[in-house]
Amino acid sequence: MSHFLDRAEINERLADSPWQDVDVAPEVASTNDELMRDARPWRALVTDNQTQGRGRLDRSWVVPPGRSIALSATLPLPQDPARWGWVPLLVGVAVRRAVRNLTGASIGLKWPNDVLARPDARQPWAKLAGILCNATGGATPTVVAGIGINVHQELDELPIDAATSLRLIGHDVRCEDLVVGVLRELAIVQQDWDSTELDDLYRAACVTISQHVRVELSGDDAVIGEAMDIDAMGRLVVDTPGGPVPHAVGDVIHIRPGDHRPSAPDSNPQERAAFVDSLEQRLLGGPRTLRREDVAREAGVSTDETRRLWRALGFVNARDEDVVFTEADVRAMRAVDRSVRDGELDEETVLGLARAVGRSTDRLAMWSLQVITDMIVDSDSLGVDSRTARIAAERAVEVADDLSPLIDYVWRRSLAVAISRLIADSEPESHIGVTRTIGFADLVNFTQLVRQLTERELAALVQRFEALASDVIAAHGGAIIKTVGDEVLFSHTTVEGAVAIAFDLLDQAAADDLVPRMRVGLATGRVLARLGDVYGNTVNRAARLTGAAAPGTVLADTEVATALAGRSDVRAVAREAIHLAGIGQITSWVLSRRAAN
Repeated sequence: MSHFLDRAEINERLADSPWQDVDVAPEVASTNDELMRDARPWRALVTDNQTQGRGRLDRSWVVPPGRSIALSATLPLPQDPARWGWVPLLVGVAVRRAVRNLTGASIGLKWPNDVLARPDARQPWAKLAGILCNATGGATPTVVAGIGINVHQELDELPIDAATSLRLIGHDVRCEDLVVGVLRELAIVQQDWDSTELDDLYRAACVTISQHVRVELSGDDAVIGEAMDIDAMGRLVVDTPGGPVPHAVGDVIHIRPGDHRPSAPDSNPQERAAFVDSLEQRLLGGPRTLRREDVAREAGVSTDETRRLWRALGFVNARDEDVVFTEADVRAMRAVDRSVRDGELDEETVLGLARAVGRSTDRLAMWSLQVITDMIVDSDSLGVDSRTARIAAERAVEVADDLSPLIDYVWRRSLAVAISRLIADSEPESHIGVTRTIGFADLVNFTQLVRQLTERELAALVQRFEALASDVIAAHGGAIIKTVGDEVLFSHTTVEGAVAIAFDLLDQAAADDLVPRMRVGLATGRVLARLGDVYGNTVNRAARLTGAAAPGTVLADTEVATALAGRSDVRAVAREAIHLAGIGQITSWVLSRRAAN
């Protein structure tokens, strides 16, 4: 048994999978050759010492003892031979998933058989793993998928300069964990590789698409062009002067992504547009190939329905003849239509939900991209140059797969909170609106401060203010209604909670060197809550009180002060009656914390 691999542990952890007897060899010439001698499905062989391994085109693939793993696994081939070209690509999807699940690393796929990695978006891609698939004949054809992964190598142990290892990108992992993860993902992927369900996942992860590539053919022939897509047979489609040409798996070698990118993408509008299109294709899982009528026909709806949904989502209306839609639009339209046909929602409700999602996610997308860009921008830079913009855009696309489950989880959590508030607010008799305490927090002298700050300093201030407000409001169980530069509107179901938020906001601002002093206005009463916003006299009172508050103070209406009567930790002192525009004369109250005895 290998010194570095625990066969018993691997098999115990895979006991509930199709892999019932994973063999571990202390040394083997070639794991693929060994399995090809008896290529029954669901056999696997792994070693950390492969002495005569091969990659594509008979290139040597040797695993130093204990530094890497060589893994071969036999699986049933897709029933449709036209799908066989996708097998090595989908094996790459499985390896990528396993590595990302284990490390969270930035992992890409290079067509047709390389798994790439890099420590961060500023660094070039390097080869982390290679894949070699050998098909067998017979009545039930199988494929032996050979996978070599660089795990523990240092820089001087790598066979080529353009390679890397998990250790070199900052991740020390146990080989047993990696073997178990890869085999589990292979079993999952194999279940779907007869269909096209996973093809878009490959396209989204494939960094070759949209790159300028050199395809080396037999002899000295070569083709140079842009890699446009992966076709239905798993072939790389290259745009050449004579038109798009597909190249099959096993016949093509292309240049490594990034070797021939223009140094200044913004100097060439066509190249810039192609770059944006390629990222969109990765995000949406495929190129724009459909017109509006195509989407309607495939989804089984009318073109007017697609037009109304598109508009509700907040997207610019496309002309009927424009090819701007993808298969993702078809799937979305089918899901919407199904919810209407099943009677779960009516069309007007669906459009309302579309507006809510469109408006919220538009800001979410812009905010997310800005945060990622801020991470990448040099602290000494005065702006975002074309190179930084490109790096930020690529990083945003790379993390999209990770963010999607997070966004879904947060939405579900938020929906649960909203449901609990709905139930709590319901009353035996119908009333208009719900009872809330509303607060406005405003940065003092913000307009004057803006004139003194650079754009970068202003951006840092706004970001710090939003982060501070979000943390404080969430900590006390409140809800942010909206933020507008120098002001945040929040609500709470209790007066006490809103007051605690107000005090903490003032304290946090006073302790922060970047954020100026705040002032807060509070009012409590019924509000109309619609589409994530609040309306009514209570909201208006809180807004006007904020404008009347002195810097560093909390100014509240009589209803808030009355609710606090008898509290030993809060003092409410009445001011002279003040006139608030649109409201009239009211008595306002200055709130402060009482000193502890």
